[in-house]
Amino acid sequence: MTKSMPERRATAEDEARRWIARMASAEMTADELALFTAWRAADPTHNRAFEQQRAVWRAAGRRPAAGHGPARRRSRWPRFPSARRVSRPAAAGLAAAAIAALLLGPDIAVLVRADHRAGTAVESVMLPDGSRASLNAGAAIVVAYDDTERRIELLRGDAWFTVAHGDNRPFRVTALGGVTEDIGTAFEVRRDGASVAVAVTEGAVEVRAAATGARLPLRAAQRARYDKGGAVVRLGAADPTTIAAWRQNEILLDRATVAEAVAQIGRYRAAPVFVVGAPAPNRRISGVFRADRPDEAIDAVAGMADLAVYRLGGITMLRPRA
Repeated sequence: MTKSMPERRATAEDEARRWIARMASAEMTADELALFTAWRAADPTHNRAFEQQRAVWRAAGRRPAAGHGPARRRSRWPRFPSARRVSRPAAAGLAAAAIAALLLGPDIAVLVRADHRAGTAVESVMLPDGSRASLNAGAAIVVAYDDTERRIELLRGDAWFTVAHGDNRPFRVTALGGVTEDIGTAFEVRRDGASVAVAVTEGAVEVRAAATGARLPLRAAQRARYDKGGAVVRLGAADPTTIAAWRQNEILLDRATVAEAVAQIGRYRAAPVFVVGAPAPNRRISGVFRADRPDEAIDAVAGMADLAVYRLGGITMLRPRA
């Protein structure tokens, strides 16, 4: 018997609640994520139900009640190349990397909260007021406009904003408790772990950290940084053409550690890349690499740092040479 529209909506809402409960458990597998993506795309009713239930979850400010998500699928562990191709220590490291890749999965909290989330490439988002946000690979934002302000929360990664004029509501970007407020401009906000960096390409902004509430004005080519719970610190000036270089499909590294370099390159790959062992601490990586050729960039970094590269399918591991 074909279900009526109210019955379909009720079923979709129940399924959406189960999916969100599963996501919030932080135990969702890669297979389940693929199932969820297919379910959401299969029927507009599913997508609307998910958006509505996610809004309820956000408003509640807590995880949904525990529920039973869709049954897990068993994962098949990949076969490793023979010892003639990969040494036993390397195979063991690759095995650990493969297991981590299958178990860790995406950042589920970001998946649930984000209104817009970039994959392994830069994405451009038109905001409700005509402003534009460019999201670097892996970045995620929440859009929260109301009658009094235009607010964007940066959940992860790098975002560059071009703000539309003619709207009296202030345009604010929040990250880690701090606020960057536009004064008619284009600017980048970068959230990296427990630190946030702001750089202005044109116009001006004011940056305010939660710690002091003091406002630091920035104009074109100026930069600042604040840590979670810390004050805003002014940084040295930058060439505006190098700010948010990722918008031109470039990965710009300036004396980055090996771990920092690999992390920046890794966001442009669907499969994970790992550094195993301890590269020489004085190794610093500088250069400009193509974001659409991340494997070439990884090989270049490995050469600069005297690291060996091992690959298993899409998974890549770098480790000091024996």
